[in-house]
Amino acid sequence: MLTRVLFVLALGFAAVAAHGNDFADKFLAKQNKDALRDLERGKPAQQIEAASRLGPDFAAQTSPVLARHLTHADASIRLAAAEQLWEQAARQPEVFASTQAALRGALDDSEAAVAMNAAGALAAMDVPEEELAPARRRVLAAGATGYVGFLAARGLIGIDPAPPLLPHLLDYYLDASEAAERGGSSHNRDIGEQALGALVGGGDRGLIDPLQRTLTASPPATPLLLKLLHGYTPRPDGWTETLLGFTTSAYPSVCERAWDLLGQQRDVASLERWAPQAARLLADAKARKSVLGALAGAAGRTLHGLPELAALAHDVGIDQELRVRAIEVIADAADTSDGDGLAAVQASARRHWETLCTPILSTHTVDAFFRACRNDSSYIVPDDGQRAVLTAKWLDANADVEAKLQFLSSLESMWAKAMPANASVRAHRSHADTRVVAAAEAALNRIEPAWRERDARGPGARVASPAVASTAAMLPEKPSGKGADGASLFGAIAKGDVAAVKRLVNAGNVQVPVRYPQMQGTPPVPIVVAMNYCGIPQAAAGLKEIVVYLMSLGANPDVTDSDGMNRLDHAKYTCPEDVLAALAR
Repeated sequence: MLTRVLFVLALGFAAVAAHGNDFADKFLAKQNKDALRDLERGKPAQQIEAASRLGPDFAAQTSPVLARHLTHADASIRLAAAEQLWEQAARQPEVFASTQAALRGALDDSEAAVAMNAAGALAAMDVPEEELAPARRRVLAAGATGYVGFLAARGLIGIDPAPPLLPHLLDYYLDASEAAERGGSSHNRDIGEQALGALVGGGDRGLIDPLQRTLTASPPATPLLLKLLHGYTPRPDGWTETLLGFTTSAYPSVCERAWDLLGQQRDVASLERWAPQAARLLADAKARKSVLGALAGAAGRTLHGLPELAALAHDVGIDQELRVRAIEVIADAADTSDGDGLAAVQASARRHWETLCTPILSTHTVDAFFRACRNDSSYIVPDDGQRAVLTAKWLDANADVEAKLQFLSSLESMWAKAMPANASVRAHRSHADTRVVAAAEAALNRIEPAWRERDARGPGARVASPAVASTAAMLPEKPSGKGADGASLFGAIAKGDVAAVKRLVNAGNVQVPVRYPQMQGTPPVPIVVAMNYCGIPQAAAGLKEIVVYLMSLGANPDVTDSDGMNRLDHAKYTCPEDVLAALAR
């Protein structure tokens, strides 16, 4: 029985859904029909309300009615018509073009609110503001206040001098921000903020004094006024002191804005004034978040606050988010890529960063602390070799697989400069997790491209670190012969002439640099000469046989040239597979 009832209900809902659009269309059609009836037969107020319900799509029917009511004897009807024309013209200005003549007439209305709404409607139709300026000046001269005075003054921004307009915009904004603070709509506050921003954005310094005098008039408005004054270049005299005065406000939004702007006061004198106070206030739970933001803004420019930030990051009794933020600020201060930072500050911040982050990167999973420490490490330790040493320590110490994968990825991105970490990377080829093994081998492919070939040659064939390898690595321990003639050997290998190479190189000189007086520095040994011809078509035919011959004499391809490049690793990118296989013997 229940199943049957549910089935019937389902059929009913389906029928409603199938006809839903028809019902909606019929309902809307009836609403429009009723509104059109009211537009035709209703009293003026009903007609204006009907025009509101119909909207711009019915402008052909509503615009003549609204335009007619702009001359109604009742000021409230005129105002309602002007307001409705502005509202609808803002949505579809082109369909109300026929009302412009009536709206221009309404600019001279004795009721200032009617005139200003008519001006708003015309502006929405792209009538130049200069044409509307006389009506707005007249309204202001007549002593308009409140919203009407605000509308008149706003329309004159960029046309008339700024100082006389400011009081009208300020009065409106103060009232609107206080109303929003009490839970009212934020729309009026927002349009007031936009108008003040446009006025002050013109850069008229005649606004500075009245804005400063208004700073304490209404706490809800103070954050915006501070921001506007901060935008001047140069900033008002004594600006750092002014901002510091507001950091003790009883209103959190005022304190936050003051500290935020202090973080942008980065000249030496200002930093010496506010940064020590910010450092002390890191111990104050109420101020901590705001002063962290200020110190972040000045990161790298002052030593003040670094020890306190480090202490904050260490304090397990403090909210994790703030501790992580403290690490991020220290990391920003240590960022050597910041051209505005001071070297002494960056060096001190790096010491704090290493003290904080070495235990974290050595023991943590990939948590917020780990990410905060690791994200900027390439800028804090710009030398890849130094960073590779640190990364290898973290890699070895941290047991977390995800952390290891991140460290190995970092080492892979450093290419051959990560050679100081090579032993650690190699060791992770024996890790129990296959992802770690794969990541270690991917890193080795970049750090030591010929690692597989080197391993095939045996445990004695391990690449030397570029930090200690040099041209001397190409020299035999006990030279036993005279070096081959360099010019002749280069020519023979270039042509793939195996017989000529055999005449020039023997067991006694295979590890001796060739004789090439014209060459600066120490000339290469024969195997390096041969490897240099990888990829050159003329030498391709005989190159493998030449390499096999040189290797049979005891040549060592695992040497580092004068540029610090390991030749066997370089061969991995340049030599064909058959030559590379011969080099790995």
